[in-house]
Amino acid sequence: MSNQLLYPIIIPFIAGLITLILPRLKRLKQLMTIGVTGYLLYFGLRLFLLPAIGRTYFTLNLLNFSIDFTLRTNHISSLMILFTYLFGFLISIFVVRSRDWVKSGDNQFLTYYLWILAGVSGVFLSANLFFLLVFWEMITAIFFLFINLGRKKLTAESARKTYVILGLTDAALLFGVGFIWVYAGTLNIDLISIDTTAGVLQQIVFFIFVAASIAKAGAVPLHTWIPSISENVPITVMAFIPASLDKLMGIYLLALTMNKLFTVQHLFSVIVMTIGALTVILAVFMALIQHNLRKLLSYHAVSQVGYMILGVASGTMVGVIGGLFHMVNHAIYKSGLFLCAGAVEKETGTTELENLGGLYKKMPLVLVGNILLALAISGVPPLNGFASKWMVYQGLIQAGQPVLLILAIFGSALTLASFLKVIYSVYLGGEAPTTRITRRPSYLMSIPIIILALMCLFLGIFATQPITKFFLPIDFISVSEPIKFLGDLNFVNTLWNPSVATSAIIFGLILGIIIYLIGRTFKYREQPIYTGGERFELEERRFPGTGLYLTILELPFIGQYLKDRDSGAYDGYNLVRLIGWETIIKKLKALHNGILSTYLSWCVIGFLIIIFLLMSQ
Repeated sequence: MSNQLLYPIIIPFIAGLITLILPRLKRLKQLMTIGVTGYLLYFGLRLFLLPAIGRTYFTLNLLNFSIDFTLRTNHISSLMILFTYLFGFLISIFVVRSRDWVKSGDNQFLTYYLWILAGVSGVFLSANLFFLLVFWEMITAIFFLFINLGRKKLTAESARKTYVILGLTDAALLFGVGFIWVYAGTLNIDLISIDTTAGVLQQIVFFIFVAASIAKAGAVPLHTWIPSISENVPITVMAFIPASLDKLMGIYLLALTMNKLFTVQHLFSVIVMTIGALTVILAVFMALIQHNLRKLLSYHAVSQVGYMILGVASGTMVGVIGGLFHMVNHAIYKSGLFLCAGAVEKETGTTELENLGGLYKKMPLVLVGNILLALAISGVPPLNGFASKWMVYQGLIQAGQPVLLILAIFGSALTLASFLKVIYSVYLGGEAPTTRITRRPSYLMSIPIIILALMCLFLGIFATQPITKFFLPIDFISVSEPIKFLGDLNFVNTLWNPSVATSAIIFGLILGIIIYLIGRTFKYREQPIYTGGERFELEERRFPGTGLYLTILELPFIGQYLKDRDSGAYDGYNLVRLIGWETIIKKLKALHNGILSTYLSWCVIGFLIIIFLLMSQ
């Protein structure tokens, strides 16, 4: 099996190359993509069931150091690969019926889709930080190409913004990897352990790794590329990249950073946890005021990262497992939510909440899936989102962070409020003129949504199984034990027991249905309404859900802050770009005035500076 560790890298790369050079055989390329992702899912399942294996394929000798290209599997890497291939397979099925990708160019879309799978496989399988960085950079470059496929006006700017944010943090990561190489004398992930109390450089490198992790995962303040791309790229790109892959990679690197590569002091853990709490609150407030379904979901993709960071940075056993569990849960329900948005956009041609409504009759399967997925992301029991958030809450209590705990719980409440607006605006509100011509979406679009929704239900009701099978065997999950009054990780003695609670919820639902049916047996007399002796006919009026929560914008401080933030006033990318434009680019442009004598003068000055430096040596 160790000889086959190259397969998940080579096979999707070659398949992507074939789709790029094939003539316009769209159906054949679609089937090949589904076949490749199906094989990868099968391969990932086999890999997960096998014990840890590894193999060194070749060695690079640079200066006085050698770098081994070693691929290996351990429990966490094989877990990441398994879920990556699962989402890749389900989204490839959705792609068959979604026409959004065709508008972006069928050759490039499927090629980049398969190449990203190859790059992600390399990240999770690499046992060496150097080659992990190589695949990491490869994915950033493909991200740029993938995002640039959109045909809308601001697509190029969104792709550029993404590449700048991720590229700068990746460049810093390169410096961090170089420092570790010199300092530790090895880049083998399993042999690295750096104490952040040893010096300032070690602390800087630690925060470089944190910055690269949260930039890829999309946490505050390095998150703005996700909302920026949300309105411009194919919806399947959103379901694949910011909803699943970037979270898996970013939190994977953060987990290695906090629990394996570095010995982290308490203050730094609190700083990272604070970043997580701010990510939860700031992003969910931004989601509340959005009127576009794509952008609303993109801010929730940012907000949920905060729970993962809170858990992983808590340094407690229950918190770390909860953060990793939430990472997987988020990838499941957020991919499903973006696919729901894709199905709505496919049939209606819009994701503006103002122009949607009354779709419950035409899209019943999508509605059922969307409700389950919305409840899961909101942390409503007995779905998986609640189980993982509950563990994160326990980790925060054990870490002695009650303020961060309150912020995390408040964020869940706001998430539920936001999705109540979504469900009402899209499905339950008055029918909009633009939605009266919609058809039922294809089963090939509905089936992946239902599968993901059922996974949310299964992983919530039987939360003990994924925790014990997926996360407890991870090698670095040994930081501490959960405090006694919160019980152990099998939920037997905890305040939340999934099996008992689910039984109580089902009993409550059955009781409610019985009471409803009893009420239906009573007949009520209906009479028309009369005004002044004349019959009064009620006018049918439509109330879109976009008016909900707008009072937040009228609050004295936070309202103006949200307006400014929505306009990009606090976007670090915009600030840096503005400063660079005013201080550097405009001055350089002024020097390029087209006059030959000016250019000659600068050449002479530069030549004299070089001569002076050489003579000073």
